[in-house]
Amino acid sequence: MKKTDKQVIFICLIFCTVLLLTSCVTISNDQRIDNFPMYGQPEIPRPEHMKELDEAFIKKAAAGFGGDRKEASKAWAAVAHEFISKDNLHYAMRRYNQSWLLNPDNYQPYWGFGRILLARGKADNSFDESIKYFEKAKELIDDKYQEVALLADAGVAYSYKADSISKDLPQERARYFGIANKHFKESTIIDPTLNHSWRQWAYSLFREGDYKKVWEKVKVVRSLGDRPFPETFLKSLNMKFPEPK
Repeated sequence: MKKTDKQVIFICLIFCTVLLLTSCVTISNDQRIDNFPMYGQPEIPRPEHMKELDEAFIKKAAAGFGGDRKEASKAWAAVAHEFISKDNLHYAMRRYNQSWLLNPDNYQPYWGFGRILLARGKADNSFDESIKYFEKAKELIDDKYQEVALLADAGVAYSYKADSISKDLPQERARYFGIANKHFKESTIIDPTLNHSWRQWAYSLFREGDYKKVWEKVKVVRSLGDRPFPETFLKSLNMKFPEPK
């Protein structure tokens, strides 16, 4: 059995243990402290008995990676990412919290916090918290390849923030859309082949109302040969601004 396979099994075993320990008490997802980034710290002090459990978890989790907490943190972040891909935001947040426990200097859990809070924020137009964690991830990231997608995701958060601002405050809306555009531009400069950045930039420009530029980004996405935009989106765009010939 390969080392990586053993590590995956190790994570699964610890994960199952955590489930067994927490299944004795039924608490709603909204009440669970592990559904808040960094367990609500520093605003919510961590009780001493929970700190002891945290240390026990760190020791056990790192042991599966030769005592390397940084590698263990990356592995837990990868598990969290899988949960996000399945829209299981509660389990994703819990795994990102464990990734953060293992290495508070790892950019990945902060990126994950930002993504989850962005998804939650769409329900109540609350995006400041997600932006805070995206900015923290940007400070810590040490992987230029991953920075491309991180910048695009941060751009999405700023775009939604801009769109949540009343149209009676056009300068404030424009300021946040400007920050969003800056993120998308930087992302596409680093890697002009990443479809995700161009696609999200198009959606952002649609929210901004710059329909001519939306078509420019649509054209780039088409040239990359990736999955097309939804027909409903293109129809709405055509109604706003017919596709240039």
